[in-house]
Amino acid sequence: MTIEDVEDHVRVYTAAEDERLARQLRSVAEDCHAGKLWPLSIDSLREMHRRLFDGVRDHAGRFRVRAFGDEHLTFGPNRSLHRDEVLGALERTFSALDKSIQSFLANPDDPEYERGAIHVAVWAHAEVVRIHPFLDGNGRSSRLLMNAILVGLGLPPIAVEAIKQEYNEALNHYFRTRDLQILIDLMLQLVE
Repeated sequence: MTIEDVEDHVRVYTAAEDERLARQLRSVAEDCHAGKLWPLSIDSLREMHRRLFDGVRDHAGRFRVRAFGDEHLTFGPNRSLHRDEVLGALERTFSALDKSIQSFLANPDDPEYERGAIHVAVWAHAEVVRIHPFLDGNGRSSRLLMNAILVGLGLPPIAVEAIKQEYNEALNHYFRTRDLQILIDLMLQLVE
């Protein structure tokens, strides 16, 4: 028996679970789009995930850490950080994010404001996916985070679902090269 023969009980959902996830995603997205998720922090990310998966999985809102979760996760051709590295990587990501957000808020008239804000939001999203802090729901949670950043900085949220293959290819490019430009260009196309 290969690993492909074993059903993935973390990422496979019943119809009722899919319906509940969709309902909860809408609720969290509405709060995100209304600017209710500020100030953003590691705890905000955890709360978004908890609200998404509450009543669906027991890992709702739980980061992978030494005492919980797989050491590494595989997503597409990528491998997550080790679970022992998750919290430190999130702390560094959110520290850099907070500095960027404060800079944008202090300079709202900067001619590069919109492009820079999109860059920071997309970077934070890609970093959370790269870290893969949760057993499942990393993409959904990180897209919510991206949109919470955009809305908090006065920009519209970005819907990504329509271009899933192109989006995944752009993310994979970032994971391989740390070049974010393809993903940013894709998001800018969606904004337009």
